[in-house]
Amino acid sequence: MADNLFLEIVSPQGIIFEGNINQVTLPTINGAITVLPHHAALFTKLAEGEVEVTEGGKRTSYVIAGGFFEINDNKASVLSDYAIRAESIEMAKSEEKKRQAEQRLREKLTNEEFTIADKDLKISILELKVAQKMRKRQRT
Repeated sequence: MADNLFLEIVSPQGIIFEGNINQVTLPTINGAITVLPHHAALFTKLAEGEVEVTEGGKRTSYVIAGGFFEINDNKASVLSDYAIRAESIEMAKSEEKKRQAEQRLREKLTNEEFTIADKDLKISILELKVAQKMRKRQRT
């Protein structure tokens, strides 16, 4: 276990991932970082984006809607309002969410409604991008 760190990815839906990994790459508000075992203690804010987990040589991707990351004593946590494993993304549903968000953004909206619709659009685009990347990776 000396070459692993424990990671959990948690959202309001529950624990999305939990296990010992080799490394994790995360989208922070200052750019992407890769965390390896025995990393110094860190607490940082995450941006919307892809979290890439390497576990036993196998890469798995997750889409998150921002949040926070903490690592201390070789235990790491990702806390996000929204997280989904790339394999769980349904392209048709993401395309529909994107279309609906684009439609909503054409309407007259309050600032709050605009912010929600804009975030929905960004997440659906990110889901599609990560799912397409994962599918391309599986073909090679």
